[in-house]
Amino acid sequence: MHTIPSKPLRQHLPQLQLIRQLHTFAEKRGAQLYLVGGSVRDLLLNRPITDIDFALADDAIVFAKAFADEIGEAFVQLEEQPPTARIVIRETRLTLDFAGFRAETLEADLYLRDLTINAMALNLSSLLTKPEVDLINPCGGFSDLNARTLHFSSEGVVTDDPLRMLRVYRFAGQLRFEIPGATVNLIRRHRDLLPQVSPERIRDELTKILGLQNATIYLRRMDDTRLLSQIIPEIEKGREARQGALERRLRALEMFEAKPIPDTLQPYQPQIEAYLHEGLTHDLCRQQIVKLALLLRDSGAETALQATNRLRLGRKAAQLMRCLVENRLYLMDSTDGKGQITRRSMISFLRRAGADWLGILLISYANIRSSKKNPRRTDAPPLVEALLKQIVDFYYNEFAPIVERGRLITGDDILQTFGRISGVEIGRVLQHIEDLQLEGKIQTSKEALEAAQIFLRSNGIRTCPRQR
Repeated sequence: MHTIPSKPLRQHLPQLQLIRQLHTFAEKRGAQLYLVGGSVRDLLLNRPITDIDFALADDAIVFAKAFADEIGEAFVQLEEQPPTARIVIRETRLTLDFAGFRAETLEADLYLRDLTINAMALNLSSLLTKPEVDLINPCGGFSDLNARTLHFSSEGVVTDDPLRMLRVYRFAGQLRFEIPGATVNLIRRHRDLLPQVSPERIRDELTKILGLQNATIYLRRMDDTRLLSQIIPEIEKGREARQGALERRLRALEMFEAKPIPDTLQPYQPQIEAYLHEGLTHDLCRQQIVKLALLLRDSGAETALQATNRLRLGRKAAQLMRCLVENRLYLMDSTDGKGQITRRSMISFLRRAGADWLGILLISYANIRSSKKNPRRTDAPPLVEALLKQIVDFYYNEFAPIVERGRLITGDDILQTFGRISGVEIGRVLQHIEDLQLEGKIQTSKEALEAAQIFLRSNGIRTCPRQR
């Protein structure tokens, strides 16, 4: 047991006045609260804290409900066994989680936690009222914290919940901790248990790993233990060339993480970052799907969709995945021999790609950089950089303003001018007018109607102009 000065820890607690109010409330009820798990770890590491975990011997649900009522905040029951509940402080979004002991004593409870660095506790009363507090540390987590290494609390915690193997890589990335050989050996021994875990829980951990700035490092390590193929079996397709193919995909992902925005597009950095970080669901943004698409880039759209659906990533993520994988080679396939692209080709691309045209450019750019003969180079040919800028300039300076301004004429304008025409033909006319508008050939409603008349005549569409 280690004795630690209390004052620095208290100063790092969020909403200290609220925590003191909680302590007073617990004393009146005769309950002893302990800070446990990630809260203790982050206090000792001086990391930001947005949620605090408490353990107690009493009924955690009854206790949390009573305190939530006293302070007028939201209460959520999480589990019945062990009794677990949450209080959400609306103004600051701080969460307070309360769980009953999962064993007869606190120390026995700590042995059931995933990693030694998450198996420590602090007596809340001592932390708030005494100059020093004893760190309850039965699994040796304090030594591992100082050594910055990740050990399982026991082999049993892995077999009880195989998801903990995946959490190791997430914590390694978030904390910049090492994964020692003993931990790796346990993962190799039990990796086949991971498919027993629900897809939703695997999804949540995988997306957190993809959210790391350097996810490639940890995906490679997951592949070393063959844990990655337990999550995404699609990467095993084409077994003979698997290692080479996967390395090419990881190389592309590495290129994207090292430089997601090309130098020529730095003026558009705010728009690109807003696109990448736009949420698809509560915990998932486009950037994570772009990374996953790079990992699945050679699998084909249907196989990539199979992985997306199995991981329960949602409809928006599936649509984005299909779009990215189907168009991953766009920059290599869209230009002439001199690296040029026509205005009409850009218009066709932007229409077809819709909201995810930027994602296609970024994934295509990463693929080009990863395919260079010299694997140490991270740049791309100047023509590619120039091509990217040409397309993005065209979108923001010409295409988007025209689309936002709207059509020069409507279907009603066509009917009023040329009489009864079928809906299909009206659609063809409007598409043609929009093409001319985007190509910069017409700018006014009068020019649009004149162009519509020429189009109708050249396509043999009979009109019956109304008398004015």
